[in-house]
Amino acid sequence: MLKPNIFFEIASSQINKFGEELCGDSIVSSQNSTDSTVILSDGLGSGVKANILATLTSRIISVMLKKGCELDDVVETLIETLPTCSYRKLAYSTFSVAKFYQSGQVHLFEYDNPPAIVIKKNKLFPVEYEIHEICGKKINEAILNAEIGDWYIFMSDGEVHAGIGGVWDLGWSWERIAAFVETYVKKEKSAKDLAFELTDVATLLYDKKHGDDTSVAVVKVREKRTVKVMIGAPANSDLDRFVVDRFMKDKTRKIVCGGTTSNIIGRILKKEVHVIIESIKPGIPPIGKIEGIDLVTEGIITISMLLKQLKENSIRDKSSGTGGDGVSLLMKEFLGADEITMMVGQAINPAHQNPGIPQEFGLKTKITEDIAKTLNKMGKQVILEYY
Repeated sequence: MLKPNIFFEIASSQINKFGEELCGDSIVSSQNSTDSTVILSDGLGSGVKANILATLTSRIISVMLKKGCELDDVVETLIETLPTCSYRKLAYSTFSVAKFYQSGQVHLFEYDNPPAIVIKKNKLFPVEYEIHEICGKKINEAILNAEIGDWYIFMSDGEVHAGIGGVWDLGWSWERIAAFVETYVKKEKSAKDLAFELTDVATLLYDKKHGDDTSVAVVKVREKRTVKVMIGAPANSDLDRFVVDRFMKDKTRKIVCGGTTSNIIGRILKKEVHVIIESIKPGIPPIGKIEGIDLVTEGIITISMLLKQLKENSIRDKSSGTGGDGVSLLMKEFLGADEITMMVGQAINPAHQNPGIPQEFGLKTKITEDIAKTLNKMGKQVILEYY
């Protein structure tokens, strides 16, 4: 049975070995409506050769798993494809693979990488592995059940050995990292926060001269954040009540874009629509307020400016989404959501037919579709509905 409210937040951080231009580790992650996958591979040595072999390993695993291949077939393919070091008799690339299913099941496969750190209820959880020998290689396998609040941390040995040759001759060690993670994880922390914190500490221990490629992938299990946005009035006004009822029925954050749309919501819900004059900024229309709605903005001008900011990658600016204007608040809602449903009305606003208004303001459907594509590239799941 699927758990629709569970979400696997994935983040990673990597730092190259000191003096190397390429990282000898590779991290690949993917997500869809039914499962999420994280793959971390570590090429033997460092530099170009390690980078090529680690990348090849992670890509082979990723493609074969997407095709539904069994682990035995994946490992056999890797063994036949990748060479073995003739001197050390070691495979040229190790790997960790984690499959997170929407049912809550987690499937771990590990070959010669440091074991995953699993945190449940803010405490280290002992993972019981089964050992399988496939083509002469010992693969550790474990099946777990994920719950909201769990953390899964995967790393290359560069993280575990942090400090050797630097400020900690014995290295950080898996046990110390696990203890550190126990004290660090909190509800308000993100997967990205932890991933970067772990590599930042490794950098300090290496005294900024990493003796090995250092990679960390983190998965935080939390509730899915959903947003529903109503943009524009339905083409047929007879559908107004149906669309509003559909808009309001789910327990999700709700956003209304557009003056006409706001009036429809107010009329059907019997709520007053208020304009917050003090929210006006140069070139940005004011926001509004309707009881029971999380955010009310103007329509076409606001979403046009939002699209422009998204395309200009202004989301990388830490100040983005922190202002009190409609564009900033809408940006904050979209960036904080995992799944966004955009209910797009097809009614034509006569005001947008004015030849004095820029042409792009009359292309509501195209703008919303461009926003959806941009958000998809950022890893957001976007659902478009038309009325």
